[in-house]
Amino acid sequence: MRLLKLAGSGPSFARYSLGNRSTWLRKFCSATGVNLSDRDLTSAMKLDMERKWRSNLGDARFDPASEAPKRYVLAMFPYPSGNLHMGHVRVYTISDAMARFYRLNGLNVLHPMGWDAFGLPAENAAIQRRIPADRWTKQNIGQMREQLEMLQFSFDWGREFATCDPEYYRWTQKLFLMLFEDGLAYQKEALVNWDPVDETVLADEQVDDNGCSWRSGAKVEKKVLRQWFIKTTRFAKSLLDGLSDPTLEDWKDIIKLQKHWIGDCDGYTFELKVVGEDRRVPIWSQDPKHLKKALFVAISPENLLNSSKITGGKLLLTLENPISGRPLPVIVTENVKFPEGNDFYLGVASVEEDRQLAESFQLPTNVSNAEDSSNENILLAKEHNLGAYPVSSKLRDWLISRQRFWGTPIPIIHCPSCGTVPVPDSQLPIELPLDSVGIPLAQNAQWLATTCPKCQSPQAKRESDTMDTFVDSSWYFLRFLDPKNEQDLFSPKLAHRLMPVDLYVGGKEHAVLHMYYARFMNHYLHSKGLISSSEPFKRLLVQGMVMGRSFRLKGSGKYIPAAEVDLVDEKKNKAVERATGAPVVALWEKMSKSKLNGVDPLDVLKKHGCDTLRLIMLADVAPTSHRNWSDATFPGILNWQKRIWMTMHDYHKLRSESALSPPDTPEFRAADLKLWDARNYFTAGATFNYRHSHQLSVGISKMQGLTNAIRRAPPEVVTYGAHYERAIAAQIVMLAPMAPHFASELWQRFVALPGRINGECGEIRWDRGVFEQRWPVVDDEYGLDLTFKVNGFECCVLKIPTRELNQLTHERSRELAFQQDDVLGYIGLRKVRATDFVLYPGCDAILSITLEQLSKEDKRQLEGEGKLLASKKDKKKKKKQKQSVQQ
Repeated sequence: MRLLKLAGSGPSFARYSLGNRSTWLRKFCSATGVNLSDRDLTSAMKLDMERKWRSNLGDARFDPASEAPKRYVLAMFPYPSGNLHMGHVRVYTISDAMARFYRLNGLNVLHPMGWDAFGLPAENAAIQRRIPADRWTKQNIGQMREQLEMLQFSFDWGREFATCDPEYYRWTQKLFLMLFEDGLAYQKEALVNWDPVDETVLADEQVDDNGCSWRSGAKVEKKVLRQWFIKTTRFAKSLLDGLSDPTLEDWKDIIKLQKHWIGDCDGYTFELKVVGEDRRVPIWSQDPKHLKKALFVAISPENLLNSSKITGGKLLLTLENPISGRPLPVIVTENVKFPEGNDFYLGVASVEEDRQLAESFQLPTNVSNAEDSSNENILLAKEHNLGAYPVSSKLRDWLISRQRFWGTPIPIIHCPSCGTVPVPDSQLPIELPLDSVGIPLAQNAQWLATTCPKCQSPQAKRESDTMDTFVDSSWYFLRFLDPKNEQDLFSPKLAHRLMPVDLYVGGKEHAVLHMYYARFMNHYLHSKGLISSSEPFKRLLVQGMVMGRSFRLKGSGKYIPAAEVDLVDEKKNKAVERATGAPVVALWEKMSKSKLNGVDPLDVLKKHGCDTLRLIMLADVAPTSHRNWSDATFPGILNWQKRIWMTMHDYHKLRSESALSPPDTPEFRAADLKLWDARNYFTAGATFNYRHSHQLSVGISKMQGLTNAIRRAPPEVVTYGAHYERAIAAQIVMLAPMAPHFASELWQRFVALPGRINGECGEIRWDRGVFEQRWPVVDDEYGLDLTFKVNGFECCVLKIPTRELNQLTHERSRELAFQQDDVLGYIGLRKVRATDFVLYPGCDAILSITLEQLSKEDKRQLEGEGKLLASKKDKKKKKKQKQSVQQ
């Protein structure tokens, strides 16, 4: 064979193993007559591959009959605006890569998709265009589904639904009725936030720090309206405690946000009835014993109970107090310290200031001083249906009433004889009148008119409020389990099998509201025995935003297009307006039309192809970090794809032309062994970043490292190396979740090669496609890292064969640690306070040792002996101690 004769073997092998790749390539092309253009991967070729493979990328459906372990991978479903943006591309590329990864690991994956389809944007758009909101929404859904399919996300489209489908919101209405029956959905007058532009109520959470609407930006007004609430505060303690659930992974900042929102549940809310009226008011007290010794309830002048708007004095109304047996007078005053976020104050006899205030209002103060336990009063309060549930003083119930058209109708009927009547299940769903355009339900007399289910009175009226769209999204992840169920919300059997969601991918902007409401609904359904886990989401992957470079004229702040700007200094973001030379401020900001910095994903798709877009989106920065979108980042991925393609092209050429027996020399075996080492090292790294850290950008770096190692192999190893063949297979399989079409084409060419070397090992399924392969695993005898850290400092790394590391226990790792001189030297005279062991099978393991603080005497002794090492080790020394793989 001419090539082997040219390249040589034996002692001359070394010169081809590392630095002379380009020299060898020129000689190879010259000797074989290969045209370099045949080896070049073009955009047209990639687009052809995608057309070829788009219908053959594996089965994305969850198999209910499979006994394989489940993985529920869920990306937050989108609002159907009609246009896919880069934020969509990023979140769904991440979830799709993970779903495909889990399938290659033999797991039964549920990866569904639907549409968060109700809400004001669709209603306002429909009004502007004078078409029904449902038609506008369905049109947008069709457009966005087509765009998602162009990116080949492996969603189980058989489970698709939109929250505006009557078949879906029927069950949202059923869920409301369950809450209503359990006393957790109720109606009361409230001082609410009114958006004068969108003409609807906003929850406190939907008003920003400047008092403006989260949606329209209008200054919010205050109104008193009768509104529907869901008693989320009843589950406050459960929701707070749930954040300490040891099964939660990667919640980090989300836990802080949720804890801040819920607050410390350091008191109790008691719902006391207004004497002579059918309404209750929530009274918060830090100590349940205070209810027995209560003298009065004080309210602020702004409190709704103060209907006469007095600034101070005693009100005519009183509150029932079954615990003490005495009614509680209500006074209006500002001379008490109201609890945080609350305008009710419970005055008690044991507080001198409260007694004095009571006397100034001529209220009786002769209450019993007998000591009662808190538990007794809580039990008494629950017997009298007073609530008595732990909660913070600042947390409020969820206001769900909305006064617009495009939302789930609240399934309640108001009857002049029977009062508030729930709609019977047999009459669900209460559907929206789809023939009207933007008319609020309160103004639709024909729709409002109905018959009372109890007394059959024709004078009854439907509830005209719709539900906040957050209600629709508070349980959608459960409907995905069983979207065709016509008998109930979902099958409890399926819920017990599939919940919680194993990986939930979405933006941090939903870390408070959506997560809080979804957690509440899951806790509630768990309390009814319908779900086995109280927490809905096991692991979170909160992705950063995709940022575009925007340009604003200095002074006026006006945004101008990038085409009208000249960049003076790229690094310092200095720019000028091309036409005038006026200074321009260049910033990285969230992509939006108003900032003129958006990029249409379809433009990138048409130019570079789906797989390239996906790889660019995943490369360079961690999923959790913001992604600055710039053409300057493209070459790295484009060149990597080209190098992989060239590798397969050359591999095919060498294999096809091979006619000699494989060399049996020490040099050949050593070179092939380097590919064994590279395959194991980079497989361990890529697997860790897929499975454990979700740092997919680092996973790409590991795969690029494997590509480099493969390309350094000399021709005889390319042609005859068993480990080279295994490395190529691992490369393609690990690439497949991110670039499915490209990997499918590479795999087809790989399995078509003649002269299979690993044909009988069973590791490579030669007769199956890339998505029917098994994820590559590290060989049993390969040494993986067992890292020892002392007080966070990495002081020693042992190489442990994979089979042993995978069986390693905490106790055994401690034994190994205390056999290492470096570890003992760091510990010195200090006592070990604790050890923590983490095992990542097939990747690595870490033993962390925490030491007690040194006494002054021990410290002086160690310093005198020169043994205080930990504080004197620098980073270079630390790196030298680690036995790294030489590539």
